[in-house]
Amino acid sequence: MTLKLDKKFDLNCGLAEGCVWSINDNAFYWIDIVKSHLYKYSLNDSSLQRFDTPEQPANIMLTQSPGLLLVSLFDGLYLFDVNKESWQLWLDVEPNKTLRINDGCVDVNGNIWLGTMLMSPDKQGIEHDMGKYGRLFKISPNKVTSIEKEVIAIFNLATFSLDNKTFFYADSFTNEIYACDFDISTSKLSKQRLFCKLADKYGHPDGGTTDSEGFIWSARWDGKGIARISPKGELAQFYPLNASQVTNVCFGGEDLKTVLVTTASLTPEGEADGGSVQLFRCDVAGILPNTVPISLNN
Repeated sequence: MTLKLDKKFDLNCGLAEGCVWSINDNAFYWIDIVKSHLYKYSLNDSSLQRFDTPEQPANIMLTQSPGLLLVSLFDGLYLFDVNKESWQLWLDVEPNKTLRINDGCVDVNGNIWLGTMLMSPDKQGIEHDMGKYGRLFKISPNKVTSIEKEVIAIFNLATFSLDNKTFFYADSFTNEIYACDFDISTSKLSKQRLFCKLADKYGHPDGGTTDSEGFIWSARWDGKGIARISPKGELAQFYPLNASQVTNVCFGGEDLKTVLVTTASLTPEGEADGGSVQLFRCDVAGILPNTVPISLNN
């Protein structure tokens, strides 16, 4: 499996994250958590747009309406109309305001899965020691919310297997990726087990996705690359990058063989590619992300 660099955006993002491909918009979206920006790169005309977010963003999910995104900000879920550049609070998710939303995804039934973590620094700018204070929420399209897991430090890498019978997530703090059985009929998780824990030299699991062969792609924070992990939880390939803090990865394009990678620039010393967003061509395809069946009228 090979990756060939196609395009690089030297954006100097503080912490680029939350990337997703929208087939309806023929565009990639991602956010910069530190600088409170949302980006759109359109494959129709190779244009790059940047939008300000009302609060710090965490990730992006797709709705069934073209140009309408469901964006996690630190303080809740918002609908963002890309064309009108308008924001509307959709749901206040986490009642514990010392926590903030981090990563998440949508399941095959249209439910939203969102993890929260300790906010550090907090709104007063005070740094806190990270601990297992976060939890995993499930939110239905009609806003029914439940806490599905607790005792998570830094929730990341939310993705499903090809048959939708397994849910994967990582705790970046413990350097572990877990697998859970997923019951499609009830949208319930069970039987959590350790799926993969790579050596420390590969850094920590950040965001990720699933490819069309059932392998998990794991962006590696402080690992200078992307790990491709087999369905058995074994390291199949490692793709090195010229940035230490690799934060997320997604597939897109007409053939789903364009790989978008986000990075951060929070290293003590500056890196040439730190904070860049890079596009690669790959010889394996990804899979389309699920969408939430909501509109601005919900």
